[in-house]
Amino acid sequence: MAPLTARLWIRVFAAPVLLAAATSTGLLAALLWGTAGQYVAWVTVGPPVAVVAWVWVRRRSEKTRPFPPAIQGK
Repeated sequence: MAPLTARLWIRVFAAPVLLAAATSTGLLAALLWGTAGQYVAWVTVGPPVAVVAWVWVRRRSEKTRPFPPAIQGK
C-alpha cells in the first residue's frame, strides 16, 4: 500500500509545494540578487497571486442555487 499512498500524497500536495517553493525562491531572489532578482521575483511570485485570483473569480461566478420550493402539506 505504500506506493498508492505516496502517489496520493504527491497528487494532493504537489501544486501547493511547487507554488511555495517558487514564491520562496522569488522572494529570496528579490532580496539577494538586486535588479535581476526583481525580475525573477515578478515571475515566481506572480503565479500564486494568479491562482488565488482565478479561484476567487471561479467561486464568485458559481451560481447559487435557490432553495427548493416548500412541500405543501394536506
